[in-house]
Amino acid sequence: MRSALIVGAALLAGCSPDYSAVRDWSSQAREAVLPLQASRVASDPALLPPPPAPVTAEGRAGAVQALNEGIASWLGLLAYLADDGWPRQRENPLTALAEKVQPFDPEGAAALTNLGEIMGYTARRNTRAPYLRTAIQLGDPHLQAAVAALQRQSSALLAEAPQPAIEAPALPRNATPQQRAALQDLVAARRAELDRQRPAEDARRAALERVAAGHAWMAANTSVLSQSEAARLLRAQESELRRLMLLGVAG
Repeated sequence: MRSALIVGAALLAGCSPDYSAVRDWSSQAREAVLPLQASRVASDPALLPPPPAPVTAEGRAGAVQALNEGIASWLGLLAYLADDGWPRQRENPLTALAEKVQPFDPEGAAALTNLGEIMGYTARRNTRAPYLRTAIQLGDPHLQAAVAALQRQSSALLAEAPQPAIEAPALPRNATPQQRAALQDLVAARRAELDRQRPAEDARRAALERVAAGHAWMAANTSVLSQSEAARLLRAQESELRRLMLLGVAG
């Protein structure tokens, strides 16, 4: 009898949908959303999926950080569900993040609130991998709104930042050749830094667009997420996200 039960369980496991490609894409998308340069406090390894990190920044910078954390938390939940994890956070885990966003982007705050409500709902229902497709469909419009808000607020934050002066002040007429050479080197270094930052910013925007597009594709194709063709497509998207992350770090 015992051996029969073991065989039966093995057969059921073999028939379970394979969402490993969704898990891997969601994990990579989470990493792409979270800036690698930002320091993070290690969370309790027993807390899965990883909870959002506390947002310490204030103002618009805090709103951008909160949107990053909220989107990343949602993607972490998808990866956890795809791996047949059992979420335990029964309340909305994104409430504090939405409050950070509200003064600057009410639509983004509403998107985080809605994503958090779905996350809490999945835990209260004791859902696991079988709920993954429903979660993706329910969450997609809010994920799209959150990414759009992050793009808006990131652009606004960049526009508000003081722009470094490229041209240096004029030297006096009696400046030495060494002083003139040093000034030319300084101007060249400033221009090189700006040239280096622009591709990194473009890569960051492209990565967010890829995350939104990948999530939208999964929401429109939930019936085939466990099939090999979907896995191949998601692996290709995962690879592109890694490439864009490397470009972003280079800046």
